[in-house]
Order: sequence, then C-alpha cells, then structure tokens
Amino acid sequence: MSAFPIQFFKQVEVTLILDIIKPEERLYENKSLGSEDPYYLFALTSTPVNHDDAMEISGILDWYNDSIRNFLLPNPLKSVRKLSGLYLTTGGFVGSQELKVAGLPPSREKAVWGGDFIQPDINTKGYRIAFSANSDPTGRATITLTQPLLHNIPAGTQIRYGDDVSFQVCVKNRNGGEFGVKDAGKTIFDLELMEQL
Repeated sequence: MSAFPIQFFKQVEVTLILDIIKPEERLYENKSLGSEDPYYLFALTSTPVNHDDAMEISGILDWYNDSIRNFLLPNPLKSVRKLSGLYLTTGGFVGSQELKVAGLPPSREKAVWGGDFIQPDINTKGYRIAFSANSDPTGRATITLTQPLLHNIPAGTQIRYGDDVSFQVCVKNRNGGEFGVKDAGKTIFDLELMEQL
C-alpha cells in the first residue's frame, strides 16, 4: 500500500469536533460505533498538480473507499518544536487535561509549543498542546491539552511530538473530490479526513 500523498496537500485546516451535530453521520463515518469522544477533522486542499500526478493521487484516494478504510495520516501541520525521547513521569487519566513529561531540553523557555501535537506511543489518538510551557532544570514540564484524555496512559509511556505524530483517519467527505483549475490544465484535490478513535 502506498502512503497517503501528503506532500501534495499544502493547505490544511484542523478542527477539533467536540459535539455531535449529526449523530447518524458520526455513527456511519466513525468506526468507533458512534463514539461521542472529541476528534480532529482535517480539511486538505492540494496544490495544482499535473495530469500524471493527479491520476496517481486519484487512484490512492479511490482505494480508501471513502470512509471504509482507516489509514495513518502524518501530521499535516509543521510543528514549531522538534522533540524526541519524551515520556510521562506520572500516569495520565481519562478526563485529565494535563500531562507531566520528561526528556525535554533543561531550563528551556517554551520547551513545548502551544498548538503543536503530541501522541502517546500506546494509541493513535493525537492531542494538541493548549499553551506553551517552559521546562525545569531537570527537563520536565506540565503540558496542558486542548481536550481531556480519552484513555488512561501509564507512567513511562513514550510521547511522540510534532512531526512524529500520525493520526488514524478515514476519508470523511470527497464530494467533488477533485476539480480542474480553469485554463491551467491542472487538478486540485479537496477532501476531509476524520480522526478515528
């Protein structure tokens, strides 16, 4: 299987969906059996691509069969910080919006950046950092999330950061999915991807 062609999608809008406006739509499109947990919706628009690239992208998108197949989407937003080796110092519990992490550069201002994404190594749920946070002299910080944790996360769990985060998604909407740009002979792809929990 070929990876999702993220390199062609330069315009990205990320929305955290907190409530259920159309429960029947959520039940159909979210294989989490209609879960009411918050999820991310990614609206992606490609750059204009030539015919050959458009054919290949179109084939990949058709293979996803709209909302039938889940796949991993590399974080489509460029992260401000590049961090690795992070881990939880204490467990995180369902409903909490704070995580205590270690492995950061010591005594760094804005060691974690508000708006960047993190992800526990034990599942595919991505979380967004609400506020930038400084690290202490031991390389530890408390991260505040934009939404409550959906799963318990044990102490010692590795935390992926920024560009290392991948979201499990399905295609939510490909209505009109691709369309030509007048007189340019190029194709633009527009689609929405829905995080699967």
